[in-house]
Amino acid sequence: MAEIKSTLDLVMEKTRHLTLSDEEKQEQKENEFKKKLKGPAQKFQDQTINKRELKKEIDNLIKTYGLKGEAIIIREFLNRLRFNQDNQSLLALLNELWSIDITKLEAIFNDYNKTIQTKAQKRKEKIKENLAQKRFISGSAVIPNLSSDDEWIRKFQDIKDKFDQLLSVEKACITG
Repeated sequence: MAEIKSTLDLVMEKTRHLTLSDEEKQEQKENEFKKKLKGPAQKFQDQTINKRELKKEIDNLIKTYGLKGEAIIIREFLNRLRFNQDNQSLLALLNELWSIDITKLEAIFNDYNKTIQTKAQKRKEKIKENLAQKRFISGSAVIPNLSSDDEWIRKFQDIKDKFDQLLSVEKACITG
């Protein structure tokens, strides 16, 4: 009687002669390092650990995986930078631990915030003006809701796309 083999047995039988090349092993090690790095990075961003504890956890990961992971680490923290959030702790971390010049990044975030505020204020004034002229609604109680204004949503997305491109270029310059 023939032996019934599981799928795992069949796969193991077919692949037992295959081995990973050194390059594939290194890539696998880097991928695992990146995955493990996300935990301490998120803890830092959530403010559950401080810079010293973060550095300790990263050093332990570097020892565990035997990687010179500075570029990987910097890339991870650069990728965590986002518009419409407080990036000060991440920027300070990049500057203090890896001596990255953050002035251009700060300028991009500041310009973005100023642009959004200025354009939002202009759009609110335009909406108020339209309400006063077309529907005879005016006064201090009139507060335009930009989140439901299609024109503002399009304009906001255009601004964000433009600054996302600037941020991507700056991140690429930093990582080389």
